[in-house]
Amino acid sequence: MPSLEVDHDQLFFQSTKEDRGWYFVEYHPPISGYQFATLQLVILEKGKGLDEIAESMEAELAIWLERYPIPIMVSAFDDSGDVLRLENSRGCDHLVGYIDKQTHKVAREWRLLANEDLPRDALDTSYLREIYSQIPYKTKQQLREEGQQKAKHLRLGWWIVFVWAVVVPAGVAILEWWSDWLGVVVLLYSVYKAVEKALRLMGKWPKSKVEIQKEAEEARMRHHHYHCERNPEGFERLKVENFERSAREQVREEALSLKRSMGRDASDG
Repeated sequence: MPSLEVDHDQLFFQSTKEDRGWYFVEYHPPISGYQFATLQLVILEKGKGLDEIAESMEAELAIWLERYPIPIMVSAFDDSGDVLRLENSRGCDHLVGYIDKQTHKVAREWRLLANEDLPRDALDTSYLREIYSQIPYKTKQQLREEGQQKAKHLRLGWWIVFVWAVVVPAGVAILEWWSDWLGVVVLLYSVYKAVEKALRLMGKWPKSKVEIQKEAEEARMRHHHYHCERNPEGFERLKVENFERSAREQVREEALSLKRSMGRDASDG
């Protein structure tokens, strides 16, 4: 479903997350120029049947359409971020729904719909501001101004680094010619560094704790690299497993944070 070009302010809303126990949902209001919002169910528990997941998707569709009457595309993901395949259960991986203008009831389809089959409410920014009044958003102009401010801070940081890395050493070098005392200090420092370098080359300079840890880490990396070259197929499987484990850990942490947040909101209420 391609986006449509519209001559309205571009709004960028924050997403909304809610905990459901064995899964959590994340609702994204429509991107500017699109006619539908998106709803993601992230399944946390293993062993849930596809029918049960699909029924939860249908239930969530009704809940969010009642809350925000904007067309929605609903998808389900496992805890590693992969889309759950529901073709055998519903014929399609994605559920699309909207409020029918004539019957005022929820219309849902287990298929992707064309833009002309969907209401155009999401293209009306005034309407979006009204129904999403509780969800923070930013305009394209605000995002542009924030980007310019960040760029300004980056330029300032660059100049600070430039002054310390270039201007200050150059100033010290110039002062050497004008100050015998400073010249002596620089000379002594240079001799010290030369002696240190010589002792390091001869292996007589004591290694710091950081250096010992760094050498041990480099040795482990060389050992790991050697075995990866010996078994590239195993290395590829390990990378995939690590990526999936990282994704699962991130999802679990997000779900736990969401549960804690909702628990605090309930106690405050």
